Formats: sequence, C-alpha cells, structure tokens
Amino acid sequence: MVELTGDFSEILTLLQDNPRGMSVTEIADAAHINRNTVARYMDNLLLAGRVEMRMFGKAKVFFLSKRIPVSAMLNLSSEMVLLTDADLTVIQANEAVLAFLSCTEEDLVGHTIYEGHASPLCSGVLTEQIRTALRGDTVRGELRLFKDGEEKILDQRLYPLVLPDGKPGVTIILDDITEHVQAEAALEQSENMFRRLVETVSDVIWSVDENSLIQYISPQIASVTGYQPSEMIGKRFSDFMPSGAGSRFAWGLLSEVSKDNGFSLIEFPLLTKDGRKIYCDFTGTPVLLEEDESIFLGYNGALRDVSEQRQAQQGAKRWKSFLDAVIDNIPALITVSDLNTHQFYYVNHAAETFLQKGKQEFRLKALPDVLRETGADELLDTVETAVSFHQTMRVKETVLTVGGEQKYLSMQMIPMTLSVDREYLILIAEDITEDVRDRKRQESIREFLTALEGVVAIQDIWDPVLAYLPEISGFEAAAVYQRSIFDDYILFRQEGGRFVPAVDADSIPDRIIRKGEPAVFDKYRMGLFPEGDIPLMIGAKSLVLLPVVFRGKTVACVVLGSSSPLCPDTALQGILESAAFQISTAASRCFVQDELLRERDRTRKYIDVAGVFLAAVSRDGTIELINRHGADMLGYTEEELIGKNWFETLVPERVRESRLAAFQQMVSSTRGDSVSTHKGAVLCADGTELEICWRSSLLREECGSISGIVTSGDLIQQKPSIS
Repeated sequence: MVELTGDFSEILTLLQDNPRGMSVTEIADAAHINRNTVARYMDNLLLAGRVEMRMFGKAKVFFLSKRIPVSAMLNLSSEMVLLTDADLTVIQANEAVLAFLSCTEEDLVGHTIYEGHASPLCSGVLTEQIRTALRGDTVRGELRLFKDGEEKILDQRLYPLVLPDGKPGVTIILDDITEHVQAEAALEQSENMFRRLVETVSDVIWSVDENSLIQYISPQIASVTGYQPSEMIGKRFSDFMPSGAGSRFAWGLLSEVSKDNGFSLIEFPLLTKDGRKIYCDFTGTPVLLEEDESIFLGYNGALRDVSEQRQAQQGAKRWKSFLDAVIDNIPALITVSDLNTHQFYYVNHAAETFLQKGKQEFRLKALPDVLRETGADELLDTVETAVSFHQTMRVKETVLTVGGEQKYLSMQMIPMTLSVDREYLILIAEDITEDVRDRKRQESIREFLTALEGVVAIQDIWDPVLAYLPEISGFEAAAVYQRSIFDDYILFRQEGGRFVPAVDADSIPDRIIRKGEPAVFDKYRMGLFPEGDIPLMIGAKSLVLLPVVFRGKTVACVVLGSSSPLCPDTALQGILESAAFQISTAASRCFVQDELLRERDRTRKYIDVAGVFLAAVSRDGTIELINRHGADMLGYTEEELIGKNWFETLVPERVRESRLAAFQQMVSSTRGDSVSTHKGAVLCADGTELEICWRSSLLREECGSISGIVTSGDLIQQKPSIS
C-alpha cells in the first residue's frame, strides 16, 4: 500500500508527540489547517488504520495507531492476500501470493488482476465477485484451478475496502485448501468404508461411555442376540448377562481403564432375546481424552459369538484329556520334542518314571541332553538322520544308564509336520529291559548247562557255577561250601563279596544245607536270622542256598549273596531250583564217574596181577583190552597192542583165515553166553609162537547186542619161529 506523505505526515508527527491524544480542533490549530480538512484527513487515516479514535463524551480524540502496518500484517499471514482498486488493478500482494504464483511484487502491483501473472487467479466469476464486493458486500466461494498440472482448490473471501484516497477497493483472501479438501474426501470415503465394514463384518462393533452405557452397537447384534441396536443403546452389557457374569464383566472393564493396549474379556455369557445363553469374547480399548489422558471417555471394541467355538474347544479339551489319560497310562514311553530345537513339548508318565525326571526337568532340557546323560550318545546320529531326511527311524535295541542301572529300549523316531512352524519329533519307546535280561539269562543258562555237561571231575563244576550263577540270578557274589571229613561245611571257593570260612553247626544255614532243599532269603525273609548273626556272606541283604545232593546227602552248597535287598520272583526261584538240580546231577555224574574210574583201576590191577593171558576184542577184530601179563608173554607193551587188529597182528598167517571165520561165526551166532574152549597159537613180537589154551565168552551191550568177545588163555608150550 502507498505510504502517506505531506500533511498526513505532519498530522502523524503531532499525534506521535502527543500520545495522550488530540481532538480535530487541536490538530487544526497545531497544523494550521482548516478544521474540515483535518476531519476528512482523520477519517482517511482512521480507515487506513494509521490512527485510532476514542469517544470522550461527544468529543473525538485521535491517537497514533499501535497496530502493525497492514503491509507487515499481510506478510505474516499464511493466506494469500491481494488488494485491488475499483479498476481491478492490484495495489498490494503479500509474499504468500507471490510464492504461489512464482513471481515478484513488481510483476503484480500496478497490473490488472485478469492479465499478467495474476491471470491464473482470475475468471469471469471472480471478476463479477470483485464487482459485488466493490458494492459493499462480502463474498465467499471456492476457486479451482490447475497449476503445474495439478488441480488446486482455493478458499476465497472478498471484503470491501476503502482506500487511503477514499476510493473503494477489494481485499481478496485466498487459502490453499487442496490438502484439506482431499483429506476430507478421503475421510468421508474411509468413514463410508468403515460404515460398510461395520455393517458387513460378523463381529459386533460397540462403543460405551464412561458409565459403561452403550452409545453405539452395530446392526449385527440382532443376528447374535435377537435384540435390535435401539433396544440396547443406553443400557449396559451387564444388563444382558446373568448376575454373576455381569458383575465380573463390569469389574473387568473397570480394570482396563489404566491400560494403554487393547484388552480381551473372554467367554462372557450373554442372554439372548429368546432366553438362550451364548458366550462372547469382548475386545477393545479404553478411550481417553487426547489433551488429558487422565480423563476417561469410555470404551470402543467388538464382540464375537464364540459359543460354537467354546463348545468345540471344550470337546477338544475333553478329548485331549482322554488322550492324555490314555497316553499317560500306556506302558510305552512317549516324548514329543521340537524337530529343530529338540525342546520337549510333552512327556508321558511312563517316560518320566523310566528316566526318573519330572515334567519341570524336561522343560529345561532338550532331547540330546537326555540322551547324553543316559549314555545313549549313539542315538544322536539316529536323531540327526530322522530330522535331516524327515523319515521314521527304528532302533531295535539300545542301552541306557538310568540311576546307575543299565536298561534297554526299542524305539521309533517319527518326524511330523503340522504346519511350517509346527514340526515335531515323536519318540515312542518300549522298555525291553526284562526281555533282554531274560534273553541273556536264557543264553547264560544254556551256556551254563553246556558247561556242566562237559565237566568230568567234581572240582571242574565250580568254575561255571561261580561264573554263570551270579549273572543268571542277579546276585553279585557266589561261594561254594564243601562237606569235610568232619561232616561240616567249609568255604572252598568264592567270587565277589566276603564269606565266612565255615558254616556254624546247627545254625539256620546249616540246617537248610543238611536238609538238601534250595532256600531263598529275600529282603523280607532275611529277618529270620537272629540279630547279630552273620548269614554266611558279610553284609548280605539277600541270600540263596543251593545244596548239592548226592545219594541223599548234601556234599556241597552253592551260596549266592547280595548287599542289596533283592526279591527274586517265582520264575527266578524256579530257575535257581533247576540250577541246584542240574548242579546236583552233574556232581552225581562226576561222583559216579570217579567211583567207576576207581573201580576200573582196581579191576585193572586185579587183571594185571593175574597169571593168565586176558584180552577183549571188538566185533571188527580190534584189540580193546589186553592185560600186562598177556602183553609181556607176547613181547609187547599194552599200548603197542591196544587198537591193533588181533588177527593181523597176533594170529599166524597159516591159520589166520580159519581163525577169523570162526571168530565171525561166534560174534554172529544167536547162541547163549556159554564159554567156548579151544587151542590155538599166537604170534609173538620176535616171530615165535605160543600155544595157548583159550576160553572165550561173548560181550554184550546193555541192549543185548554182541559187541565182541573176552578171552583168557594159559600157555601150553612155546614153538620156535617159523622163519
């Protein structure tokens, strides 16, 4: 705007020097100007905003204006401001206009609004609106134009103005509301979309105030409860719930006021219009005043009918409880772990019992940790194979150490994928410890019996007894007590443990041993021993006595002892009783063989000292026995003749065929066992012949068949050698 000069400046200077104000008369006197002229000047200055006027009674007192100059004010405004005169010539433009039109003040001021750089703002409508404003009316409208290829929306306001020269003018104020209009359009579209969404989604949208009174609820509530929204607005949700549930719901809402995040109130019952009870999940957030978050305004949220879901979940829970009960009560060991991290998800009761760990311990461990702790490191490769190739792996037999005891399992490892993030490794194992022990026990029993069958002397029995019986019975120590010549039982051999050197006479063990029947003293029967007595094994908590009986008398006793309290089952007791019988049988065989050997040796002595020739010949003519006297007569040793053919070695060639034929006839005949007598020569080692008088008798097997002959002979005379 053009600055005032001349008399106006003088008047302004007078007002500046008189801050308490001056009347028109005072200004006219001081400036030496006509009073009417001063009055007209003051009106112009007042319209221009350069002075202010106050009424004191009927007098008008003028003061220098304390406001910011219009030009400065215009530049402070973010809105675009143009001032035009009655000829539509731009007389003032602020910086916002210049920036919008990308021009300078010289490009606009002094030019008409419909030409030059201001022409984009001008249209026939704007021109008419300016003319309306020049007539003293305020005009407001919306201006749309294109700038740089984009549509711009401007809010325009036109105000009538009196210029400093007293002529009319117009103030044009333009505000770029493009973003605001677009935002409003987007908001309206969003609201429409939200409204359609609210009305179409299955969830019920609701809003309550600070008193929990329903302010809004979407139409879907009718399909859920049977109530129309109008029937519920102004009431509380608790009014549609059973009394106890309503109180809990109100308390649940109250507890959410201080929470910043969303909340969930799960499975609250609602009573429908027809009296049914349904269950709904409520979700939402507290609404707080933006300017002061301590001021609570209510809640916004949604509810969903979860009755069918709840029923399905309860059914699933019952079914899961049933399956858990089944899985927990089956003897198989079952674990479920993550396929990648191997952390345990589930372990049944059988697995907890077998591995001697509780559920909490399993939560802190992974499958490889448990395998290493139990000494089953070889299974780590099996686990890796199952995971890498995603295939079921079977392990026929593996050994683990649990609580210091070896146990055996057979197992399957089954990878299972339910979804991308739900992959599991199911391990199903069977405790085969007893089966393996039974198998090994049976193998040990077979080896033990085979060893017993091979013994020929009583002293050879105790090696397999001490080696196999502890393994078969599970007892850690074994000892053998033998009957002495003094009719007591002294320690002969022991393996493991410490045993007393002799069985006390007339003690409980002594009476049991002499009775000859096996006895088992398990952890319950050990109390039969008098306090302070040592039951054969020092520190024994369990004891087994296996007497070895020969011809009704106990000749020895095998004692099994354990420092742990054991309780052999019926099957093991039967095995031990059978072992006692087998040991007695083997011992009896050895004793009988010993007796036979002694009898044979005694008989052999009788034969050797007898003054006659004695020999036994089998059916095929093999010499099985010849006494020392007979061998000496022929010039041989016994060893040189036994096993040789009688006829080829001792019968002269001239009579060999006839004598062989007579022998074959004798062993092939069916006549009785009468003794036949004949004379015949035998060939000596030096080639001479002895004439012998023979007495022969048939030898028979137990079944009656002829096995050969036994013959004795007396020397008649010696003949010279044929050669």
